[in-house]
Amino acid sequence: MTKPSTSGRQLLPLSVWLCADEQPERDQATTGCPRRNTLVGIELARHLITACTKPGELIVETHPINAATLACAALQARKAIALVPKVAHAQAIRAQLQKIFPAKELTGVRLRPCSPQQMDAALAKQAGAARLVIYAPPCHSGRQCPACPESGDSANERPAVMRGAWQVLGDGGHLAVVTAPHREGEQLYDQAPALIRAARAVGFAYTQHVIALRVPVREGELVVQAAPEGLGHLYDVRRPAPPVTVGVHADVLLFTKVASDGGTR
Repeated sequence: MTKPSTSGRQLLPLSVWLCADEQPERDQATTGCPRRNTLVGIELARHLITACTKPGELIVETHPINAATLACAALQARKAIALVPKVAHAQAIRAQLQKIFPAKELTGVRLRPCSPQQMDAALAKQAGAARLVIYAPPCHSGRQCPACPESGDSANERPAVMRGAWQVLGDGGHLAVVTAPHREGEQLYDQAPALIRAARAVGFAYTQHVIALRVPVREGELVVQAAPEGLGHLYDVRRPAPPVTVGVHADVLLFTKVASDGGTR
């Protein structure tokens, strides 16, 4: 085992996952959410579930945009609980699942219409039972989102979500935080450093950084398409405004709950 660095800095294993979904994003996600760059689609959910869990184990997801994680859990014989802040959105996700699976295949899948900040209370009976928690923080950009809280700041919810994840996970369990820099006007915001600090403050060990590519790879090249509003834009290097950017990946920060004896399962 590599000896931890005493300088305060840490070099982490880096992985790249190909997570381009064949199904169009508009068919997987509820429209109107600005968190497109942190969308947990079918392929990313499959990677996380197969890498971090075994059949029969419990997965918890906070404010999902779509039914991707729950669908993958049902397909791979895992149990799953999704914390959805809005009842209407929970009903929409349930309807999506019912179109795909018969009722008997959804017995291990549940939706809780509560805030992720209430995870410790809502999942008190599942304390120590989960193997994976998936947390995709909302960006609170001011645009309406059917999956996210109507107001607030991600910074305010981080400590509660981290504590809830620590409580619901068993020793050796994993917290996967899905994030990506997002632009508000000309300012670029990256939540990753603050999320890493919040997770470590609770006791999590930061074990891996994954780059989840959301666009297909053809003959070694990324197949990228700009949003419709950016297709006709020609960037003038003489202008101070930033160029049109296209999100092609998400950052997946993987943390581990270290066992009381200092090891992992």
